[in-house]
Amino acid sequence: MAVNWYFGIRESEYGWIKPENTVNVDEGRIVAGFGLDSLVIGSSDSKGKAFLKGSQSRTWTTFTEAVTANGRLLKPGIIFKGRDLQQQWFMDEFRKIANWHYITSDNG
Repeated sequence: MAVNWYFGIRESEYGWIKPENTVNVDEGRIVAGFGLDSLVIGSSDSKGKAFLKGSQSRTWTTFTEAVTANGRLLKPGIIFKGRDLQQQWFMDEFRKIANWHYITSDNG
């Protein structure tokens, strides 16, 4: 039912947008690093908060991929945590995907 509603709204309100300009983007994240002696403290109440105590050394990296409504695949992207791209992040294996987009952000 929700799918039919979405496509009904999409066609009536946004049908003028060409399929090549309609993009579905997916995002995934991986964590690099580890936490030692971590302790999670929380409540069984679903509205409660959980706290993580310990020494963590973790860095998040985000991967994005996108495809247009007419099936064209856009270049995937990798978002690293940091200010500038560093050469040591790009091993020989990355040469196979050298045409990807690489950027940085404060959070990765």
